[in-house]
Amino acid sequence: MFCKWWKAALSVVFGIVIFMICRFPLCALMNYHEQSHLFRWTAFYLRDQFSSWDGLQEYLVSFVTQFFYVEWLGALLVALLAVGIQQVVWRLMRLLRLGHSWLYLLSFVPAALMFYYGMIPQHYRDNAVFREIVEYDYLMRTHQWQVIAEKSVQTVPQSEHGIRVTNHALAIQGRLLDEMFFYQQTGPKGLLADDQQQEPLTYYSLSDIYMHLGFINESERLAFNAKQSLPDHHKSGRAFFRLAETNIINGNYTIARKYLNYLRSTLYYGSWARNWLEKLGDETYTEEQYGNVRRRRTTQVNHLIAPDKSIMLTELVQQDSTNRLAMDYLLAYDLLTLKHEQVLEHLRWGEQLGYYTQIAPRAVQECLMGSWLLFHPDATELPIPISKDVYEATGSIMKAIAMARDFNDPSFNEPPFSQSYWHYRIMVLQQKLSTTP
Repeated sequence: MFCKWWKAALSVVFGIVIFMICRFPLCALMNYHEQSHLFRWTAFYLRDQFSSWDGLQEYLVSFVTQFFYVEWLGALLVALLAVGIQQVVWRLMRLLRLGHSWLYLLSFVPAALMFYYGMIPQHYRDNAVFREIVEYDYLMRTHQWQVIAEKSVQTVPQSEHGIRVTNHALAIQGRLLDEMFFYQQTGPKGLLADDQQQEPLTYYSLSDIYMHLGFINESERLAFNAKQSLPDHHKSGRAFFRLAETNIINGNYTIARKYLNYLRSTLYYGSWARNWLEKLGDETYTEEQYGNVRRRRTTQVNHLIAPDKSIMLTELVQQDSTNRLAMDYLLAYDLLTLKHEQVLEHLRWGEQLGYYTQIAPRAVQECLMGSWLLFHPDATELPIPISKDVYEATGSIMKAIAMARDFNDPSFNEPPFSQSYWHYRIMVLQQKLSTTP
């Protein structure tokens, strides 16, 4: 019985292996493919794509990748296609009188090669930083905040994008100001960044971050840049969704309608788009869906190129005092730019708004206590209450700093020193000294 069915069993195993690879290790890459194409179920799209060979190829690729929106379904479809190709090759081999049983294994080679080179782009295979960006972008899109934090603990991000997404995940969970220096920090661009000198794929996650904070215009610009960066005039469902969303929030219904009309004929964005096409101009419905976002948004523009992001974050808090995320980002930005005077000022402001009323976050305590001890020998007159563990840890760290001749000692890169604000501050100052001519 086994001898009779071993070929079918081998094909099933091949399909299962492909499914598992797509469903788990390549899940983020599947997301990358999906957001880089936009298949539309219209006769016009069919005629337009079939007008050229490249268009035919794009039509087929977009048809398949649209199903990657649902992770298990996309993995199943790729697995079925791989097995289908393998079976076609085997039948061709039999027609060519190469159908000996011992040659059956060769029928898997074309399908495996097509999967490897077709599904996995060369820049993904060869570039570890790009792979990391793809993975963090997927986790950001699917709001897997705890997974992001755990991933960054297990493997230090190689890219500034990974650090930025990690910081946002911590902020969403309310952990940023307590735990941000438990993770690697490279500077303020690891918190907020503009759209210059960025890998185009990072525009999506940057747009998400600015959207969550309340910078709707900046989120729209980044989504537009993401759309424009796609090769061969491809469309992106994720980018079009965001562009429709930001224009709805800003009340630009004519522009929103343009993007909604693109999305209405898609499989997974279609119902949302058709619903909004019916509701455009209904301010009651828009208030129900985006009222909170509208109240916290700032109408200023060009924040992406602002050299001092603390000014723009201050605008957000002034616009909506309930925007705790913006308040946390403001203090984090002060910490990363080493402005301890502003840290205290903004902490007091946050306390007036009802935040940090019990005790200041850990990183803020470390910053203010250490800064005080640098100029005041009496630790009993600290400007804010300090928890016992922070008092002891920061006191030890400041003594080590005072006694150190240099900071090349490996102990300065180990906990607890490496997990403190002062480790970051010393490393930044050391880097400035090393680059000063």
